[in-house]
Amino acid sequence: MIRSFYIDNFKSLVDFRLPPAKQQLGPFTCLVGLNGAGKSTVLQAFDFIGHLANGQIGAWLKQREWKRADLTSQFLKKKVLIKFELGVDVPSIGHIVWSGTYNTTLMRCTAEAVTLDGVEQVLHISDGQLLVSGTDTKDSVQYPLRSMKFEGSTLSFVNVRDVHEALGALKHVAANLRSLDLLSPQSMRRRAKDAADIGYGGERLSAFIHGLPPADRTQLAKALKHFYPQVAELATKALQAGWKDLRIVEQYDSANLFPTRLETDARQVNDGLLRVLAVLSQVSVSEPEDSTHQPTGLGQSCVLFDEIENGINPELMQKLVELLLHAKRQVIVTTHSPLVLNYLPDDVAKESVLLLFRNTAGHTKVIRLFDLPSTQKKLKLLGPGEVFVDTHLEALPAEAMALLDTQAP
Repeated sequence: MIRSFYIDNFKSLVDFRLPPAKQQLGPFTCLVGLNGAGKSTVLQAFDFIGHLANGQIGAWLKQREWKRADLTSQFLKKKVLIKFELGVDVPSIGHIVWSGTYNTTLMRCTAEAVTLDGVEQVLHISDGQLLVSGTDTKDSVQYPLRSMKFEGSTLSFVNVRDVHEALGALKHVAANLRSLDLLSPQSMRRRAKDAADIGYGGERLSAFIHGLPPADRTQLAKALKHFYPQVAELATKALQAGWKDLRIVEQYDSANLFPTRLETDARQVNDGLLRVLAVLSQVSVSEPEDSTHQPTGLGQSCVLFDEIENGINPELMQKLVELLLHAKRQVIVTTHSPLVLNYLPDDVAKESVLLLFRNTAGHTKVIRLFDLPSTQKKLKLLGPGEVFVDTHLEALPAEAMALLDTQAP
């Protein structure tokens, strides 16, 4: 599970730490704030880290239609280095911290380190050499980086599973980070070929569902039926040239005028059902498998959703929030909807709802929403969503900055 995240010089994220200092991320996190506060940027930063681990930065930039220069902050002129740190807790292994410096010109990490429990240095770069410690010291490996061509992080080419167990766990968590901030029902209606994920916009949803093990597909259909009781089955079909077709099978009472069994092509399915299905496909099935198609057991991966309420009926939001709170994967969402907050228990809301805002320098900062004196007072009388509705978000940055100043060492 990801416990902490730091990044500097990524868009509006300058010296940015999530969550605030001396706190930890839990299984569920909800980011709120005004438009332009940096919520989507935080999800993009996580996505950037995931593609560093995979060594796929070039393809990632192309898919988002970005240039290398788009990554760095306009507040820090002429800086090409992005610094990052990811803290991960893995049962039976310990606390793993991955830190590094990414050079946007070279498109690779020029400094990098992985430490275990704050003591053991598992991986680091020194004098142009990558030094990797094995679980058994005799298995340590050196790589001459000057003669190697790679993109992103050194994790992208180190055989992490055969060297140190901490590296295998870290790679599993980082490489399976998924930011679905571009989800689009129009994309989800497309036929697709074989896919390991649903794609940024959900454009590979049909192929992803087609490739699920039977037990996972049954579980996914059962989860969707909880939202749409008429759903009986998720049907897929392999077409010519490898294309996969997705159909939603619905079952109606035979006494109705509708057919007993109705199959609807994904291209004709309503937006809300497709969005719910995309979310369920990420949080209701088993953890990602490794290249041998075996569950890794290396720790809980994380999935991120932007504006989770988009296109979904308010009547379904309670079910969706409850699902996210008990998901099989760590979940981070952004929202503008008080409904999302209103279905959170007070104790969960206090810990998990984080306010993002811009300080006077334009940098994105973060604080727990219910750490603010004004919202704490209201929470004694109102539910979290009601507090959100009764609060002028424009007034919160000044209150947040004043509170952070008093907490500064």
